[in-house]
Amino acid sequence: MTARLTWVEMARATDVGRVRGHNEDRHLVRPPVIAVADGMGGALAGEVAAGIAVTSLDGLAASPRPGDLRRAVERANADIRRSASGNAGRAGMGTTVTACMLSDDDRLYVVHVGDSRAYLVRDGQLRRLTDDHSVVAELVRGGALTEEQADRHPQRNVITRALGASDQVSADAFQVPVRAGDVVLLCTDGISAAIGDAAIRDALARAGSLEDAALALLAAADAAGGEDNATVVLGRVGDGPPAEVPEAAEFIPSTPRVATLPRPMVEPGARTARAPEPGRVLERVPTGRSRLLLIGASVLLVIGLVIGATTWAASRSHVVQADDAGQVRLYAGLPYAPLGISLMDDGRPLGVPAGVVRAEDASALDQGILGEGEAVALATRLIWRHGMPQQWKVPRAGATG
Repeated sequence: MTARLTWVEMARATDVGRVRGHNEDRHLVRPPVIAVADGMGGALAGEVAAGIAVTSLDGLAASPRPGDLRRAVERANADIRRSASGNAGRAGMGTTVTACMLSDDDRLYVVHVGDSRAYLVRDGQLRRLTDDHSVVAELVRGGALTEEQADRHPQRNVITRALGASDQVSADAFQVPVRAGDVVLLCTDGISAAIGDAAIRDALARAGSLEDAALALLAAADAAGGEDNATVVLGRVGDGPPAEVPEAAEFIPSTPRVATLPRPMVEPGARTARAPEPGRVLERVPTGRSRLLLIGASVLLVIGLVIGATTWAASRSHVVQADDAGQVRLYAGLPYAPLGISLMDDGRPLGVPAGVVRAEDASALDQGILGEGEAVALATRLIWRHGMPQQWKVPRAGATG
C-alpha cells in the first residue's frame, strides 16, 4: 500500500518591508492547508480583510474536502463585505488570497484570487501554478505585453479581482498532482514583483532548508528596496512523518530600519533601571530656565506628533486626478502642500486622458481622498474603460463584428 503524502517540512516568514508603516499581509500554516493573503484598503482595513480570509480558512475541518477550500474563500468574501458595510474606516477594503490543500489522493488543491502566487518546485525546476488577476497579466496573456514589459508597467500593481470587491467572487480553483520531494511555495507580490521568478528559483536552489529559503527570499526582497510587505510559506511533500507547524522565521534586515512614526522615549507604564520606587519621587523646584526648556520640549513634541500623524495619514491616502499634462494619475498621499511641501508622490500614470474621462463621467476625477482599495478600484475601472486597446473591450449587447 502506497504511503499517504503529507507535508514533511514547512517554513513561513513575513516582513513589513522598508516603505510601509505596518504589515497588511497575513498567512496560514495549518496542515493540510497553507495560505497567504495580501490586504488592501484605507487605515488598518487591509489587514482586517486579510485576517478575515485567513480566519475563514483556519475554520475548516481537520480533514477538509477539496470543495471546502473554495467555500471558505467565498465565505471570507461575504464576511469582508459585511464587515465593510456601514464602516467608513473599512470602505473599499479587500485582499488577495492564495490557498492550497494537500489531499488524501496525492493532489494539491488550489484556490486563488488576486496577484499573490503559488509555485511548484520539482527537480530544481520552478513552475508557476497561478495566474495573476491584474491588468498587466491580462495584457501579457493576450500578447499585448511581454513578461519583461509587464515588470516595468505603471499599472503592474492594479489587480482585477480581490475578496471584498463585489458580492460574488470569481476564484480560480484547480488541482495539481504532486509527488514526494515536491516543494510548494506561496508568496505575496512583495516577493514575486520585487525579485521575479528567476531569483526565486535561485534562492530555493541555494538554500539548505525551507527556513533558509524563506529568509533568503525576504532578504532578496529587502535588497530590492523592500517597497511592499513580503510574506512566504513553504511546504515540502513527502511520505514520512508529518512536520509540526513551525514558528515564523525571524527575519533581520541587513541594514537598520527607520521608524516611520515618532515613538515615545519610554513606553507608557514602563520603568527604567534608575526610576525611584513609588512614593519616593523627589521633585525639584522649577526655575525660569527649566520652564523654558519644558515649554520648548512640549512644542517640539507637538510638532513631532503633528508631523507623524500627517505622515501616517498621507501613507494611507490616495487620489485619482489629472496631472498638468491632462493625463490621469493614481497618487499616494494627501492633495495638500503646506509651506510648499507636497504631501503626494509623483503618481503612477494610468494611460488615460483626463478629457476622455470627463466627457463620459464628469465626476469620476472629483472623488477626493480615497482609501487604497477604493483608489485601485477606480483606477482599474478607468483603465479598462478608457485605456485598454480596443480589441480588449467587451462589445455592447447586439453589436456585430
